[in-house]
Amino acid sequence: MKTKHIITALLVLAGGAIGVHAGAGTVTSGLNDIIVGFYATGGTGATTNLEVDLGNASQFYGVGGTLTLAGLNSDLSSTYGATWNTRTDLFWGVAGTTGSATGTTIGGNAIAAKTLWAGSAQLTLGSGSTPWNKAGAFAQQAPANTIATLYANASGSLNGAAALTDNAHGALINNTLAGSWTKQEGTSAAAFNYFNPKGSFDNSTNIAGGSFAATDLYELQPGSGPGSYLGTFALSSGGNLTYGGSLGAATIPEPSTYAAIFGAMTLGFVAWRRRNQSAKA
Repeated sequence: MKTKHIITALLVLAGGAIGVHAGAGTVTSGLNDIIVGFYATGGTGATTNLEVDLGNASQFYGVGGTLTLAGLNSDLSSTYGATWNTRTDLFWGVAGTTGSATGTTIGGNAIAAKTLWAGSAQLTLGSGSTPWNKAGAFAQQAPANTIATLYANASGSLNGAAALTDNAHGALINNTLAGSWTKQEGTSAAAFNYFNPKGSFDNSTNIAGGSFAATDLYELQPGSGPGSYLGTFALSSGGNLTYGGSLGAATIPEPSTYAAIFGAMTLGFVAWRRRNQSAKA
C-alpha cells in the first residue's frame, strides 16, 4: 500500500524528529489536501489565520504509527502570543475536499467527487468524538466548494501565499480576505455550510495541564450514515501536531505516556509531503 511505502522510507531517515524546514517562496496547496487552520475571535492575532497544508489526504489512510509536524509553537507564539496554548478565544480545525467536479483514488479505491474530510473535536479528551454524517451529492456540493476555496481561486487562498519562515507549507492570511479560513468557515452555526454544530468542528487551543487537544478525522463520501473514522490529530501544549491511525476514543494515551509513544515513531510532515509531491509529478 502506498502509505506503508512512504512510512517505511521515512523511518530510514536519520533518527529523531524530522523538523520543519525553513519556508521559502510560496505555498503549494490544492484539491485533495488536508488543511489545518487556526483563528482567534479576539485579542492578539484576531485578524490573522495561520493555515498549514498537511499534504494529500491519501497519507491519512491506514497509518499504523504516528506522523508529527514539529515546530508549530514558534509560529503560533509569534502570531497569537506566547500563551496561545491557554487561550479560550483561539481555535483550530481540520478540513479538506476533492472539490465538486472530480473525485480521486486512494489505495486503489475510488473516492467520489464532493467528498469531504473534516475534523470533529473530542470535547472530552479520550472519549472520542461524534462522527459527522454523510449526505447526498447535492447537499455536499456547497461545503465542497467552500472548502475548495481555501486552496485557490480567491484572494487570500493558501495556494500561492507567502510561506512561513519555519514552515514551507504554512502561511499567515488576513481573515478579511475571501479565501481565508475565517471567511470560508463562516460565522453561522454550521462550519463551511455543513458541519453543525460548529462547536464540534472547532477545537480549542486551551490545553490544560501540559496535555493536548484531540480532533478525530472523518471521511464523508456522498451517501448516508456516519462518516468513516480515519485517525486522530493531537495538538500538544508545546505546539506539536501529531496524527495517528489508532488514537481514537479510549486509546488516546495519558499525558505521562504521550511523549514516549509519539517519540518512538515520529515522522516529518515536510519530508512526507515532498515525497508525495514527487510521486504526483
